[in-house]
Amino acid sequence: MRLSTSVPQLLNTSNFNPTSTLVMIKTQLFRPQLGLSLWKVLAAVIAVLLAVILLGPVNAFGPDTPTPRQAPPTTLNELDPWLAKSESVFKDLRPGTAKGIVWAEGEKRKTAWSVVYIHGFSATRLETAPVADQVAKALGANLFYTRLSGHGLNGEAMGQATAQDWMADTLEAIQIGQTLGDKVLVISCSTGSTLSSWLGTTAQADQVNAFVFISPNFGLKNKMSELINGPWGKQIAYAVSGETISYEQTDPREAVAWTGSYPTKALFPMMALVKKVRDSDLSAFKKPLLVLYSAADQTVDPENIKQAFASMGSTQKTIDAVVYSHSKGQHVLAGEIRDPESVEPMATSIVKWTTSLSHP
Repeated sequence: MRLSTSVPQLLNTSNFNPTSTLVMIKTQLFRPQLGLSLWKVLAAVIAVLLAVILLGPVNAFGPDTPTPRQAPPTTLNELDPWLAKSESVFKDLRPGTAKGIVWAEGEKRKTAWSVVYIHGFSATRLETAPVADQVAKALGANLFYTRLSGHGLNGEAMGQATAQDWMADTLEAIQIGQTLGDKVLVISCSTGSTLSSWLGTTAQADQVNAFVFISPNFGLKNKMSELINGPWGKQIAYAVSGETISYEQTDPREAVAWTGSYPTKALFPMMALVKKVRDSDLSAFKKPLLVLYSAADQTVDPENIKQAFASMGSTQKTIDAVVYSHSKGQHVLAGEIRDPESVEPMATSIVKWTTSLSHP
């Protein structure tokens, strides 16, 4: 189908009349047969565009299995040298951030409880310290601090880690916890709690006796972040943030505890993990659980926390809104760096809850 008057004819300067030309075009375009064809073409174009958008590349989670890794030793005296050797590979590891054990009473013996701490995204063991130390001391427990892959190093290392690496770190931490104590208490913060949630829905959950989540990450406060997991999400993230994400760190202690500049692609496994866990069957999470969060959290969405908590299948679960913290941003609610005054009340609440469990 074509217009009865050609474009060259319409634009012939010798007889061109704007008014008559517009009338002619309008008449031709709205002829019933031509209009129907144009609508078909338009519908086809829209369908193609929707397909391109909806079928675009997504931020895939990857394999459901952790990265294969050598199991840690199960003999107490072998743990320290094994950890020191494995961490010595990372020459630019920031001081105080390496994996390590804090032995109860300074003695290398198995204790009734062991405490395992799993930190959050871009953070290290220093983020809430010494909360876990105080809990372990009160329980007479050995304490293991893990370090998630890519963390405690330069920013580029953050962009090389995968969710599967972090899953392997989590399993390794639990295995060490089992060696250190008869019962294992896992304390985690933010994305560390996302990993703990994953663990709690697997067969390996039987290796843990109780979980404590501090400001668990089941979705970021900024909902634009959810675009990362949708079609073309990675491309959108690069368009918005560029190749690198950086934020100012005015406290030199923060520059040690957190990685303040890292590749944008480091967000992708974290967001894929969040979606994976949030969409999983959380009713399979049966272990005792204490959740500590702030309704004013500016990093993660408190509503996502409450929804995930409601879905957990544990028969011994408690959720407490923390009101004593004065931490800026209300995400890392306690710790020597962000809010030292909240360390004692948080540690006390965790110990009280743990010792009150009927069948940990």
